[in-house]
Amino acid sequence: MKESTDTEQRIARLERSLGRHRAGLMAMGVIAIGLAVAGFAPTRDVTPDVIDAHALRIVDAAGKPRILIGAPPPADGRERKDAQTASIVVLDANGKDRVILGEEPEPHLAGKSYPRVAAGYGLVLHDRDGSERGAMSWLDNGRGVVALDRSGGDAVALIVNEQSGFAGLTVNYANPLGKYAEGVRIGTKGDTAWLSLEDRADGERARLAVEGAEPPKLIARPAGAPPAS
Repeated sequence: MKESTDTEQRIARLERSLGRHRAGLMAMGVIAIGLAVAGFAPTRDVTPDVIDAHALRIVDAAGKPRILIGAPPPADGRERKDAQTASIVVLDANGKDRVILGEEPEPHLAGKSYPRVAAGYGLVLHDRDGSERGAMSWLDNGRGVVALDRSGGDAVALIVNEQSGFAGLTVNYANPLGKYAEGVRIGTKGDTAWLSLEDRADGERARLAVEGAEPPKLIARPAGAPPAS
């Protein structure tokens, strides 16, 4: 009887030992499979250096879109729908464009868009109605401009024009939209530096110029007289 009991105890101990060995082998197998998968699977950084995305929309506490980033940015929540360029757009609480940084859309004035003289990139400012009121741009036609606008168009502009060779400052009279009247032009072109004053009707009325080593020249003309030469 005692011998039978000892045999049963030895068998029970062997079974427990085999169970532990099986569990250990299974754990080692799982680890091996995991290492194998990790070795063949593509790795992915937790914090990647590059994030690829088509667009990003940042909203305020009320859920209204306020900053749009994209190529082009999302249009939802933006009042203007025809300005889909690769850019960063800052909106006011009413969805009107206030700042655009990047590829410039067509100028938007009094609710209507107009053709830009050339495509360009830069920073565009808008008033509370969403009308363009200033910009710092480099255009594809070789013209660099830093401008502030009246409601009817250009008011003051710093210009570099690679086509004409002009670099300087222009100041315009206040006019209805689309009608420009230049009042003051200061700049250089080639070896000439000059200051020009114009009236609305007759154009240039006075000019002070220096050309190379020549003496300074002052030209003035009364209203209605032929243009100054």
